[in-house]
Amino acid sequence: MRKLVGISLKIKRKWLDAVLDRLTKTKDEADLRSYLDKQVKDELPGKESRAKTIGILLRIWSGIPPERVALRDRAVAMLPRISGQERIWLHWGMAALAYPFFKDTAEVVGRILALQDDFTTAQVKNRIITAWGDRTTSREAAQYLLNSLVDWEVLRATKQKGHFLLARKQTASTSELQLWLLEALLAASAADEIEAQQLLRLPESFPFTISVSVADLRRYEGFNIHRQGLDMDMVALRKVKVEPPKKPAKKKVKLKESNQPDLFEQDTGEVAEDHPLTATDAPFAAPIAECAALIRECRFYAGLGLAHAIVEAAVLLVWRVKVRKRKNQLADFPKALEALQTNSLLDGACKAKIDELWAERDAILLQRSDVATSEVLEDAARNSLSLVEDIAGSFFGFTERGGAVIPQHSEYWSATEETKAVPVGI
Repeated sequence: MRKLVGISLKIKRKWLDAVLDRLTKTKDEADLRSYLDKQVKDELPGKESRAKTIGILLRIWSGIPPERVALRDRAVAMLPRISGQERIWLHWGMAALAYPFFKDTAEVVGRILALQDDFTTAQVKNRIITAWGDRTTSREAAQYLLNSLVDWEVLRATKQKGHFLLARKQTASTSELQLWLLEALLAASAADEIEAQQLLRLPESFPFTISVSVADLRRYEGFNIHRQGLDMDMVALRKVKVEPPKKPAKKKVKLKESNQPDLFEQDTGEVAEDHPLTATDAPFAAPIAECAALIRECRFYAGLGLAHAIVEAAVLLVWRVKVRKRKNQLADFPKALEALQTNSLLDGACKAKIDELWAERDAILLQRSDVATSEVLEDAARNSLSLVEDIAGSFFGFTERGGAVIPQHSEYWSATEETKAVPVGI
């Protein structure tokens, strides 16, 4: 399987600072996504580019595996004790954890700068394709990443196009910040342990002045150190016990006969004035919230499967309301998708995204269990959720006035499906 690059756009430092500031108030991913959408909207008016950018930002600081939550939380806790400029240490460590491509590119740049004062984009690309393959995605990602590092004031672009210099060495006012970064970079590496002196001189830490000693490593709670041979100290990460997410208490529900629609048939019928709509009445609101929760809990297979089911159900609902000519006409997802585009109900970009996810769906869902938490699976789940949210916003969106919810397309909110009584014995 090819490794996923993941970095497809330039990421600005102020956007990273924005999500970090928001994390001090909430860790709810839906809230973070909404907040970031407002922060980047002026500079990224395009819906697709904005969604991708927010996805990258959230992957760095929010969508992290359970075993890295404590590391992230310690980073957030350091904010009152460090300067605004020192935040770059935290962004660097979290970006390396989130994107192996970031870590590998930083290592390439660090090795080049150890030998010479400047470097070119071509030099970085030529070295990175050794590990990531000679493909357009990795070449473009290297360019986006170098441009991002210029914005982060880590690199400085020269007058000659494609030439870069190290802007300056970043210093830390506390050893805690240095040790945290070393812990993050060790966690991002493929090695289980590393020689202590080598950890203090990692090429991917090239923008930072590391002044801590082996004695500091020994005292740091995030590391375990043991002696190998006569005089070699080996550093490994201290194991962190990850508490499994608490399961909600089960409630006993008394079953009663009803014609209640299933999970994907949000049948609200005609709404009386004394029963105003709420946001939870929006079609597919409950399964979309459940999908987001699954992905936050790193249950990517479940989240991916549910997201695809919601997309299919939403497309068929719109087709039934707007396109279907006969009540007995059978639902067919591919044909319904084509019909929505033909009738200008679905734009080409959205359909192309659905087609792409559907083409990859079987390959992803049939992967072996040992890659269940892989980067490919996580990205697929998050991209699917983003698509679900885009479709929901387009067809089932609403506005709020004076506390009341007003659907933008009420015909979907009250859509019903006729049912015929089945005689006993048939």
